[in-house]
Amino acid sequence: MKNTQISKVALGALFLVLGVALVPTAQAHELNQHPHQFDDGHYQYQVYPAPIETQYQTQYQAQYNNQNIQLLLQQIAQLQMLLQQLQGGVVIDAGYSSNSTANYDSEVEVDTRSATDVRDDSARLRGVVTDFNRSNYADVWFEYGQSRNDLDKRTPIIRIDDDEDEDFDFRVGGLRDDEEYYFRAVAEDDDEERDYGSIEDFQTEDYSRYDDYNYNRNNNEPDVSVRSAFDIDEDSARFTGDVDMNDFRNGEVFFVYGEDEDQIDDVADDYDSYRDVDEDGDDLRKFRIDSDLDGDSSYDMRVTGLDDNTDYHYALCVGYEDEDNDDALECSSIRDFETD
Repeated sequence: MKNTQISKVALGALFLVLGVALVPTAQAHELNQHPHQFDDGHYQYQVYPAPIETQYQTQYQAQYNNQNIQLLLQQIAQLQMLLQQLQGGVVIDAGYSSNSTANYDSEVEVDTRSATDVRDDSARLRGVVTDFNRSNYADVWFEYGQSRNDLDKRTPIIRIDDDEDEDFDFRVGGLRDDEEYYFRAVAEDDDEERDYGSIEDFQTEDYSRYDDYNYNRNNNEPDVSVRSAFDIDEDSARFTGDVDMNDFRNGEVFFVYGEDEDQIDDVADDYDSYRDVDEDGDDLRKFRIDSDLDGDSSYDMRVTGLDDNTDYHYALCVGYEDEDNDDALECSSIRDFETD
């Protein structure tokens, strides 16, 4: 395992100090011995109980040794924390707890890559699965936040099969301008064992320096497309699609799917935003995958809980504010598939 050497060093140090700390002091256990010499040359020893001050000294020595042990355990925890940080592992705060606990038995291995397309309120987080080993797939996502020791937000899960592109990314929105953010990639294998990439950081742009001239000048509507479903079985399938915001910002991207083709087809005409879309059981469902898209991005989502031997229909949509600051909705064409 990745932390075997760390554990051996820590355990060895613990045994060493425990051994030293628990050796009784000579003064604490020494008995008062007063020899008497007889005429024939032999000695007789009279042994008396230890005086009261020696008993107190023994008690004090035990307390002192216990304090040393506690101090050693804290130093070992700090040493492990520093070594894990150097190795890109889990970051542990001053209380020796972590935002998530890494499991070094994970078959999949993941690296965090630098953020790109950083704006005043959003950024694209990137990662890569470097090895699947014996796992058939990896479920990946990002953890992020404004404290290195408290990555309190996470992105939706994306599943990557072992024969697919190992790179993945996700644009996060709703960020504060001119602030520092931290993030890391996370991957989970088919036995639900996790691996964590190193923690990276980025600084959002200062909003006051943004030039709005670059946005909403030509009023070209977003382009939305969706590809054929794949990895289909009796109760699940995967969707992929692309969105290009063109001259608009802050796109809210989501998939709609269900058994009623007419309801899927009418989403763009009947609704103006994601929150307006009314789900209707198995006939119409929705799932948001990006809350603040600027530019363009590709999306991948696995849906579960489907009925077997059933026809389904789906589309990718994006909600945004048009040139009149009114809510608007663009959706892709509809695709179909049948579960096994």
